[in-house]
Amino acid sequence: MKGHDSYVEFALGLFDSLFKDCESQYPALAKEFKRDQTRLRSAVESHGLRFILETMPAWRKHLDKCLAEQRLTRSHYHHFGNSDPKRVIPRFLRGLTLRVFDHDGTLKPDPDVQAIRCLRQLLGVARRLRVDCKPKSRSDAVREFVRTDLEVKSPSLDWSRPDDFDGSKSDAVSFTDIVPDSESSKQGIFPGFEVSSLGYKHAECIQQCADYMSSCLGSFNPLDWRFRHGPGALSDRRFGTHKYEFTNWPDRLDSVFPMADFACANYAVWQDSSLYKTHDWEIRKEYPAKLCCVPKTIVAPRLIASEPTALQWCQQGIRDFLYTRVRRSHIGAFVDFGRQDLNGSLALEASHSGSHCTIDLSSASDRISCWHVERLFRRSPSLLDACRATRSMYIQQDICRRTPKQVMLRKYSTMGNATTFPVQSIFFLAIVLGTLHYVRGIRVSSRSIRSLGTKEVRVFGDDLIVPNDCAAATVGALSALGLKVNAAKTFMNGLFRESCGVDAYAGHDVTTVSVLTAPIQAGPGSIVSSVDVHNNFCSRGWYNAAHWIRKTVQSLGKYKIREIAHGSGLFGWYPNYIDDEPRLKTRFNRHLQVREVRCHNQSVKDRVQPSAESAALLQFFTEAAKVVERNKSSLHFHLQRAKSSLRLGWVALS
Repeated sequence: MKGHDSYVEFALGLFDSLFKDCESQYPALAKEFKRDQTRLRSAVESHGLRFILETMPAWRKHLDKCLAEQRLTRSHYHHFGNSDPKRVIPRFLRGLTLRVFDHDGTLKPDPDVQAIRCLRQLLGVARRLRVDCKPKSRSDAVREFVRTDLEVKSPSLDWSRPDDFDGSKSDAVSFTDIVPDSESSKQGIFPGFEVSSLGYKHAECIQQCADYMSSCLGSFNPLDWRFRHGPGALSDRRFGTHKYEFTNWPDRLDSVFPMADFACANYAVWQDSSLYKTHDWEIRKEYPAKLCCVPKTIVAPRLIASEPTALQWCQQGIRDFLYTRVRRSHIGAFVDFGRQDLNGSLALEASHSGSHCTIDLSSASDRISCWHVERLFRRSPSLLDACRATRSMYIQQDICRRTPKQVMLRKYSTMGNATTFPVQSIFFLAIVLGTLHYVRGIRVSSRSIRSLGTKEVRVFGDDLIVPNDCAAATVGALSALGLKVNAAKTFMNGLFRESCGVDAYAGHDVTTVSVLTAPIQAGPGSIVSSVDVHNNFCSRGWYNAAHWIRKTVQSLGKYKIREIAHGSGLFGWYPNYIDDEPRLKTRFNRHLQVREVRCHNQSVKDRVQPSAESAALLQFFTEAAKVVERNKSSLHFHLQRAKSSLRLGWVALS
């Protein structure tokens, strides 16, 4: 509890500083803010840290929905009620709320956008604070993961045995095979929109758009694309072993990616490779992916999976193919894997015009099954074969004792598979484009798809932006295909929109700053995060909150951090009129003819070992373009994870 107590103290100090910022903007509400501070402390005493990390962010979601529906309704959350049954305005944050809504809950004709920013900032500043959730929450998350996997639709083809899988047979499958369930596909969570089930013609339009995108992608020849290793952990070996020394290559992987071509640098060194010296049973073994928990919220963790070495290596080749072909084809007009800001810009514009709706999905990657993928890529059998060969068939976990340690997956892939993000983006785009053609009565063709402007549809992962006229039908199609629309983050009414980290109301950016961790002396990473948060607060005008972050870091008495100019890209504090400029030692470097300051700067501690034998040659051909330091005569592999640290030294003044 000691850790939680320190988090509470830090969070309450942060809220006090935020209320000061609010008071500087609304002096007339000074008494209200004092009452709010008292109510907040009382709520934390009663409910602990969960009030800040769970209840307040939940009411913020409620507020966003009320903004979209233009009426504030009562909620069931503690301390967000009102003793007067005729009034829906909560006592907590009453002053700011009344600048947006009337006493009866009706949205004001001209709501105060700055008050909306203040409300959302207060309610969401700590929503991403990294606090480990309880073991029960982790176990519940694993059980939900397995339960969701059991709900997804089984594939038409046999994905488990390489001899029985033939991508060319996928031509016989179609999205029209689905039997619509009107009860599951109709949703009554979007007032003003009647969401219908998926009909045959609608499904046919989706299939035609999927076929068009498959033709744009073309056939997949593994020899034409770049293979590499990702930075993450692997399920079949510990960190510190050489990733390029392959000891496993299952038969189904070898059927598409022959190990003689992809597991060693060339045929001449095949005899020296690890695979040549490994037992046949070890080479053919099917290693499972490994399920891991990473901190997300106090309510539930985020579940990701680490992949086996050989599968992850080949997944990167498919990823390179998808990213490149999408960028060079007409699909790139709707999806740009390197520019999520395009989604944010369109969401901001849509909040002003109301022309588009933003749709978000829950557990999107966990609900995309092999059934979906074989229909999505049925016109590209070579790509479908590659996706089948590189996906993990099993996943193991040691988090929940009540769940089997190893589960055979029915979903296509988990977060951790390098192909998950591009595949789900293309899949959702097919649904949106197919729905748009169906609703507007347009025959699907290459000309009709090319005629759609870049601001008509945007997709980035599970963040979808669609025109108003096809939003309800899109929700119906997603539900009928077994996906789950996140009602709390889907906006189809009013002038509030949210996409890819941008929150917008009536054409105004109301995105907030989130604090990820409290600064601690033994955690250099927390100091780096705190400096970033301080600078974000300064950029958005929350100067007292920024001052509190900086003051907390300085109270540790260890770190000397300089001030830097806005947008310089260096490590340091942005100037804040509240803060005193740090008194740091300076000197003039006669050799470099520059003035320097003695301060802490970011560095990365790394233990590496030179690579050897045939694995080194494969690594050289893969990474040689990245080696820019001339003093390194050979490539290497990491013996331990790189750790960020802060080192005290002399740095040139910017």
